[in-house]
Amino acid sequence: MSEKKPNHKRLWWGLLVLGLLLHLSSISTSDYGLDTHLHLAALESNEDGTPNLEWGDVRPEDPSASNPSDEQILKRGWWQILELYPSWLLPFAAFLPVLALIGILLVIAKGQPHLAALVALHPSLIFATGRLYPESTVALAFAGIVVSTQHLFKQRGFALIQWAVLSIACIHLVVLVKGLNPTVGWGLIGVLFAWILLDRTVPRFRAYSRNPLMALSIAIPSVLAVMIYASFTAGGSLATLQTHPVEWLFSLFIAVLDGFGLYLLVGLCCWPYLFEVAKKALHSRENHLVFVTTLIVSGTLLMSMWIASLWVFEADRWEIPLWKNMVLLGNNGRYLTALIFPLLYLIHRSMDDNAWAIGRPMMLALVLVLPLSMLAGMHGQSMWTDDAARSFSDEITIGEDFLYIDDEPLAMHWLYTFRLEVDPEGDRNITGHWRAPESNWELELEGQVMNNRGDLSHVRYLVVAPNIDLEVPSGWEKTASGQAPYLNSGGEWAVYRAL
Repeated sequence: MSEKKPNHKRLWWGLLVLGLLLHLSSISTSDYGLDTHLHLAALESNEDGTPNLEWGDVRPEDPSASNPSDEQILKRGWWQILELYPSWLLPFAAFLPVLALIGILLVIAKGQPHLAALVALHPSLIFATGRLYPESTVALAFAGIVVSTQHLFKQRGFALIQWAVLSIACIHLVVLVKGLNPTVGWGLIGVLFAWILLDRTVPRFRAYSRNPLMALSIAIPSVLAVMIYASFTAGGSLATLQTHPVEWLFSLFIAVLDGFGLYLLVGLCCWPYLFEVAKKALHSRENHLVFVTTLIVSGTLLMSMWIASLWVFEADRWEIPLWKNMVLLGNNGRYLTALIFPLLYLIHRSMDDNAWAIGRPMMLALVLVLPLSMLAGMHGQSMWTDDAARSFSDEITIGEDFLYIDDEPLAMHWLYTFRLEVDPEGDRNITGHWRAPESNWELELEGQVMNNRGDLSHVRYLVVAPNIDLEVPSGWEKTASGQAPYLNSGGEWAVYRAL
């Protein structure tokens, strides 16, 4: 036995190093993701104090055309975190939180590398690192919440202040990155502090705060009540809970499988421990472990309900089958990576060191995940729009516009990927427009004005997305074309210039 442990330890260290190398590879091979381009566009426009998407709302009133007059203002969001990084450090803005998370896990595990290795190899975090997504930052904030509450349950006196400040900061960081109202953050802080205070001062309340089933009997109905209330008051995607209840319930089931099943259990290689950890967690009477268990379950429910609402809303809006939209937006399940640290902490507290010997179940878990990690780290993501934008960015002049033709449901997101190449500083007064192929955009180019659409009178360049079959009107010449990457659906894109 004494010879096996060092071998397993060396293997875990090797996996940790491999994971870190894949993160670095992802940075070097990946373009920024669609959501990142939106936040960078808001960041660049923030010099005048209005962090807006100047080419129009990504959910335009006309579902087949953009309207730059309907600017979307991102008052809060990931862009405010990106703004803190100097330009030379910006590509590492999603990698540095991963390093911090790994450092905390090494401390929690007393220098043992297994927990840190699982985080480093998580395909979704590698994916997020290259595309500059905020998942690692949110996961780090949740780690801060778990660590701070551990002390808030036990310590007394002046030491409580520093941990209270940390928990407040971490909760507000999550709310900020997600672009939520600060009131949501203060509400969550109030619930957290009330829970801890009652556990410390009211013996009768400990029947709930130190019994997982009793705690969940409070948490689950509370989450359901809050989300149902929000469906009546907040509107938007959450309203689908009322308007499409059957589709929403089906989406919720799939969202739990996608988010908790794939992105947490499979992606984190911890499914072999699920039943044993759940059994021990449900029999725990330690206040902090009960809190962590409740956080995982209620967090999974809340985020899955959010994802389900988004899937149903977008499918209805774009008039596409729900299953197709689930495939298109299936990576929304990555939101549940916020719970990586709470889940690993619970597993760590529930399992002994011998459980981390790489036996057959863990080997199978790694075999399932490592190909995905390698793909996320080594293949990366390339945007065909970069090449298309570069083909005319030097020729388009101040005040001229371009028109992007695409029937992709995320076409407005794709439109903003042109921004960094065509008008990165926002000082050239160039506007990008989007139209669906069957939106009669040809008539607009001839001078016809339509409601809830932008003015195309200044359009001098036309960009046709891959796999779009249309006949370009006379008076336009093709100036560039190319092949889109296979993972971006393949096909040939083309750029035309007005004669």
